[in-house]
Amino acid sequence: MSFALTLEYDAPDIPICQLIYRCGMFTSNAGEAPMRSLAGEARAARHVAVLDEAAVEFNRVGVAGASLSAIARRVGLTRAALYNYSADRQDLAHQCYLRACELTQADLTRAHASGGRGLDRVGAFMRLALEFDHPPVAVLSETASLPEGPREVVRVARQRNVESLKALIGQGLEDGSIRSCDVDLACQSIFGLLSWAPLGRTWTDNGDETFAIRMAAAIPPLVLDGVAAEGATIPPVRRRLAEVIVPPARDDKEERLESLARAGSRLFNRRGVEGVSLDDVAAEVGATKGLVYHHFDSKPAFVAYCYERAFDIYDRIMDVAETGETGLECSLLALELNVEAQLDDLHPMSLTTGFEIFAPTVRRAFTERTTMLASRSVELARRGVKDGTLRPFDLEPVALASAGTFSHLPKWLPPGDNRGSTQIAGEVTRLFLMGLRARPSAL
Repeated sequence: MSFALTLEYDAPDIPICQLIYRCGMFTSNAGEAPMRSLAGEARAARHVAVLDEAAVEFNRVGVAGASLSAIARRVGLTRAALYNYSADRQDLAHQCYLRACELTQADLTRAHASGGRGLDRVGAFMRLALEFDHPPVAVLSETASLPEGPREVVRVARQRNVESLKALIGQGLEDGSIRSCDVDLACQSIFGLLSWAPLGRTWTDNGDETFAIRMAAAIPPLVLDGVAAEGATIPPVRRRLAEVIVPPARDDKEERLESLARAGSRLFNRRGVEGVSLDDVAAEVGATKGLVYHHFDSKPAFVAYCYERAFDIYDRIMDVAETGETGLECSLLALELNVEAQLDDLHPMSLTTGFEIFAPTVRRAFTERTTMLASRSVELARRGVKDGTLRPFDLEPVALASAGTFSHLPKWLPPGDNRGSTQIAGEVTRLFLMGLRARPSAL
């Protein structure tokens, strides 16, 4: 029995992992238990291994940059044999994205069954999702590159994840274990943290397993309790983005480059790098693709330029954050300004999948800049712990993880969302500083 198993099946309520498993079982006579097919079970296990390796590859180099030959080789297949498990690259990405949603849903289901109050169950979900031996989860960064039908299937599956997490938080609101909050924004920030955890280690070139374990241990307390010290008060934000990022004087060429980079970054943040063509970028600014190629010899070169611009913006925000009077105010400024930057017209490009598509020299430069930003964030946190405005916590993984609270917001907030950037920034910052736990007196 040999066939290619794709996700175009007529049993949408059956998770793919169960469907794969069932393909290894055959019914004998009526009323009898199914007979096991060891060959079928081995094939099903190989299929799961293919999806796991593909998830790692897509996170590392993106869907377009992924080597199907490398994926096949790592599970003991030829590239030709890989097509017994997926119809093509897009189908493989579709399967990986759907498996990511199903793995998350399984974690949410287990967390719900774990008992306790709503806050306890949210904590259980975070711990399950961050387990060291958890199967790889593909970051849903390039769903826009899928055909409309598969893209909608993934959207529905992802929304199911959101609704399940919202239900856990909702239970906490009802039982008093979770403070009043914008439940939707809390969910999006939590999923952003989970997505950024592996990507942050990639962008900082940190393959240390010990650091991964530290990050897995640090994120759940961050979500539950935040980093503000008990009894600390959140000061009003003294600086807004428009006061911080003042456009410099530019000549015509510099203005064209800024216009292209801003439009490209906005599209990349919303649809992923693979889901945006240079034609799309040109159309966004009312030009032709020739204008883009006049300044950049390839799409990767343009993407790299967008990242360089983003790092310049992030550095400027950190410059301002470091002027805070306390460590807590420094962290407040850094987060609020970064959220505003993502949602207002500035659009710095979010660090996402596909880091390894760049040349080694470019990767080294990006790693240095990411690491420097993380180091500066650590120093802000260390200052807060020292002055007593932040509680003691594992500084390095939390500082790196903090970018996850805002970096994926442009992609998952619904179009036309009527919440202002200042309101959203305040909610995200309160999650980072206060966590979800209800306290006797609100900060």
